[in-house]
Amino acid sequence: MDIIYTKNGDSMKKFIISDIHGNGDIYDTIMSYLENVSLVDDVTLYINGDLMDRGPDSLRVLLDIKERIEKNDKIKIKYLGGNHELMMYQALKKRRPGKNVSHWSDWMLNGGWVTEGQMDFRDDYEEMCNELKSFLGTLNLYHCFEEKIGDNPILLVHAQPPRLVNKECNRKIADNDIPAFNMVWTREKDEFGFRNKIGKEGYFTIIGHTPIQEGFYYNKKENFLNIDGGCAAYAKGYFEYDKVPLIEIDNDKVSMIIFNHNNEIINGYHLGEVFHKMSQDQLEQKRIFLNHDLDNQQEKYKEKILEILQ
Repeated sequence: MDIIYTKNGDSMKKFIISDIHGNGDIYDTIMSYLENVSLVDDVTLYINGDLMDRGPDSLRVLLDIKERIEKNDKIKIKYLGGNHELMMYQALKKRRPGKNVSHWSDWMLNGGWVTEGQMDFRDDYEEMCNELKSFLGTLNLYHCFEEKIGDNPILLVHAQPPRLVNKECNRKIADNDIPAFNMVWTREKDEFGFRNKIGKEGYFTIIGHTPIQEGFYYNKKENFLNIDGGCAAYAKGYFEYDKVPLIEIDNDKVSMIIFNHNNEIINGYHLGEVFHKMSQDQLEQKRIFLNHDLDNQQEKYKEKILEILQ
């Protein structure tokens, strides 16, 4: 007997991912999960930059998100720019060679060669360059949520919070200036690999940009959470980076589940002033929404990565 889902009235869930880096396996798993969630709740996905480059499905993932945004898909997409979106935008805006070669070489040296190489095989290369340049230029650089953790509104930005936070973001990739650069790139390192003051006073700041083998890093003192699960490292063959977080905001409740690259939810946490692990019953409720058609994806994906690296 088929199971018939009905939407829960005005229920709206917001989700956050970061630094997928063209890893098609984890992207497909998370999107399948969210599509199943959207059967019962309205879903908005916030992408915190670095969607492409390095991973072997970089162009497919980028074009899929672009298409979902343009079609106003059943999963609403809010795409924020990271440093890889900025590099790609700069490279496509100021094309090779000559005095602008640095923009192109920066992108290539940081894994852009995978994305550009996949573009280069297409007959519509020039048209695609122009379309993606225009698309990337529209991306906002931060988002301030109405929802709070404790007394602090949630602020989402790729690397470094802006000095002034507006309720409606007024900064875009196309601004291409020092404040934009700082928001997607800046990371002065302390002894733990993070900038001492990366958290912004009065906010619970969620960032990415610095890979974390454990999947996430929470700094209670500065009140920030890094959710870069190391997909960039995984795409380079470091398969120990196998924990990718998905943040869920459901009214006044904020939680995080951890996927691996084998289409499994391996852990979960409730976020607040103190992190609490989810119970097995709560994890099982999340696992209901997994698409198990992807169970065998991991080994195939490892083979694909190793083939590219050879």
